[in-house]
Amino acid sequence: MSHPSAEFLDLQAALAGEYSLQRELGRGGMGVVYLARDVQLDRDVAIKVLPPQLALTSAARERFVREARTAAGLSHPHIVPIHRVGEARGFVFFVMSYVEGETLGERLRTRGPLPPADATRVMREVAWALAYAHGRGIVHRDVKPDNILLEASSGRALVTDFGIAHGGEELASDTEPGKIMGTAHYMSPEQAASEPVDGRSDIYALGVVGYVAVSGRLPFESNNLHALMVRQATEAPPSVMRAAPGLPPALGAAIDRCLARDPALRFADGEALAEALAPAVDARPPLPPTLRAWLGSSNPATPLYIGASGLFSVMTAGNIANTIDNGNLWTFNQKLSIAILGTLTVLPWLPIVGFHMNQARRLFRSGHTLADLRSALDVGARERAEGEAITVVDGESRGRRLMRAGFFGAGSWGAVTMVLALTNVIRENVMGPWPFVLPLVSTVVLGATCNVLEIPLVPDVIRKRFGLGLRETLWRSRLGGWIARRLGAPERSTLAGSSAFRATEAALGVAASELYAALPKAYREQLSDLPGIVAAFEARAAGARAEMDVVAALAPSASLDAQGLAARRNAAAVHLGESVAALEGIRLDLLRLHANASDLAPLTTLLDAARLLGDDVGRLADAMSSLPSSSASSPH
Repeated sequence: MSHPSAEFLDLQAALAGEYSLQRELGRGGMGVVYLARDVQLDRDVAIKVLPPQLALTSAARERFVREARTAAGLSHPHIVPIHRVGEARGFVFFVMSYVEGETLGERLRTRGPLPPADATRVMREVAWALAYAHGRGIVHRDVKPDNILLEASSGRALVTDFGIAHGGEELASDTEPGKIMGTAHYMSPEQAASEPVDGRSDIYALGVVGYVAVSGRLPFESNNLHALMVRQATEAPPSVMRAAPGLPPALGAAIDRCLARDPALRFADGEALAEALAPAVDARPPLPPTLRAWLGSSNPATPLYIGASGLFSVMTAGNIANTIDNGNLWTFNQKLSIAILGTLTVLPWLPIVGFHMNQARRLFRSGHTLADLRSALDVGARERAEGEAITVVDGESRGRRLMRAGFFGAGSWGAVTMVLALTNVIRENVMGPWPFVLPLVSTVVLGATCNVLEIPLVPDVIRKRFGLGLRETLWRSRLGGWIARRLGAPERSTLAGSSAFRATEAALGVAASELYAALPKAYREQLSDLPGIVAAFEARAAGARAEMDVVAALAPSASLDAQGLAARRNAAAVHLGESVAALEGIRLDLLRLHANASDLAPLTTLLDAARLLGDDVGRLADAMSSLPSSSASSPH
């Protein structure tokens, strides 16, 4: 246990009877923050003690106390409230609410860039706090990640040190890899030039915070303060879309606008910035909590089962190789041994599959359908792709690649040793235990190190090609459909709004599939091609929607052909509209069939067109639109 510093002891003596200091929370250029207990109110608080250089004269102390008291009048959900400002035995301090959590700076330094959705939320909440303070004449002047707290219980962003920090120009040491640079990198050009500032200066600083939060880098990087200020004053910052490919266009455009050199070109206030970051009106609702929990669940014993399966598979291969080496003498004992080892290779997968089946069974009993699960998997895949797009900008470091290669090398070494031992090429009683122990220990140590350092063991090329986990593979397959029916999966969801998170084409496809499944057997036989047609329309609509998203992401880049992008977007929009309209027509015709209508002409005509046109789903959509109105051809 470390001994308390002299400063800690002196401050505790000065505040004895009012506050009981517990420990130091952090320190920086603006002072030291301690966790303390308010004696009278019996609650935890944070006490920030200003460094001596900021209180050298009585005039400086008075100015600080005056500004801190002004900031103490702020009351906003995203501003850490100040309870008291005072002096005691030479200490100048203020007492504020204690927020359980971490700063945004700590979050970025330990776990890297934020997903775009989280970055958007943090920027909006900070923008609201800035707008509130600016409306009361207070400019923060030191907006940076270390002055933004993230509450652990809710994720809420709270701004601290309002009106207190005077925008110090300290630079962080360049000896700490990945360290986010100091206050100077977040200064607006006018603040760096010591010109008068208003709320738009804080908007610039928040733009830098957003840039760092999504990309892990600063728009301007320099260890020389003068060179940094010159670049900020004379150069346009590179677009954040280049530093963080795949960023949602609304977020990228907002960050770029915040960083305009001319204050007049930035957002006028925090409210305007928050409005620009508001979710789109047509944004789909989030996943239901039950499906979100299902996506995030994992079986802790899976690595153990997979390891056991891998061990028995190596032993099986060794037995087979030994048999071949002995002239293919397949004796009964050898066959039995290989059969037993092969069975042991498969058996560990059964509890893994059973885990996923039990989870799905609970969801089915709560009213979710297999289509709900598959749609949730689609949402999870999109979110993973969105997060992966910003995690690596310059590629993986050489050290991490070598660490992963070492793990696979040690594992291969162990596997080869095992096979050689099983085929009697090498023997333990001759060579000793080390040829067997070393690869095993090396594999375990390197694997544990990769796990601690969060180094993915599966290369990106393989992961993107064969990256579906067992959950996705199982529930997207025909086998998964068969198992779901045996587990009692309902044909239709019984939960209100449970499928609202789906894209329109997915919701229509599910509705058409459910209506088709509920038709009499004779109708299903006559319309046997209809599920394939629905799937083709869904795929075409999803592809068009993805194309529109790509075009939207490329739009902020001035180097691209604006007319070409507009043409691509318009073409994708036409394809999306055609496909969704076709799906809607199929759904309506199926609904009419369920309403005791007997005319299959609209649907059979559509299927005939599909057979003639083959895989050209675009022409199929045109054929659908040229058919007579279903309302006229189907009796009511």
